[in-house]
Amino acid sequence: MGVSLNGIPFYNQYAEPNNQALTNEIESFDQNYGHPQATGQYHYHVEPVYLTTVKTTKSGLLGFLLDGFPVYGPQEENGSTVTNSQLDVYHGHIHATKDFPNGIYHYHFTVDAPYLNGNGYYGTPGTVTQ
Repeated sequence: MGVSLNGIPFYNQYAEPNNQALTNEIESFDQNYGHPQATGQYHYHVEPVYLTTVKTTKSGLLGFLLDGFPVYGPQEENGSTVTNSQLDVYHGHIHATKDFPNGIYHYHFTVDAPYLNGNGYYGTPGTVTQ
């Protein structure tokens, strides 16, 4: 559903097979909150802790979803934690950010499901090839 700044894919809030909740799959996440799928593709479903603690901050730019809109960490630039109730059905909102001072629609990771993306995309999604 997107790509992080370090090239690792963002996956949705479901585990395979059959779009199950991440409840049991979370146990397989490593120290960076990512893990490989059955074919070995490493990916994130939830906040990529390596990015929010080593490469940037909890409010920093983490990547982009397939519709081209940016993804930010679980905090606003003022340090307040973003909650699902502050976001729209796509799991985002519009305001100025450090990277887009004129304002832009953007997504946030949150601590509760759907973690990154809600009911579809705000824009028209494209595709990713390796």
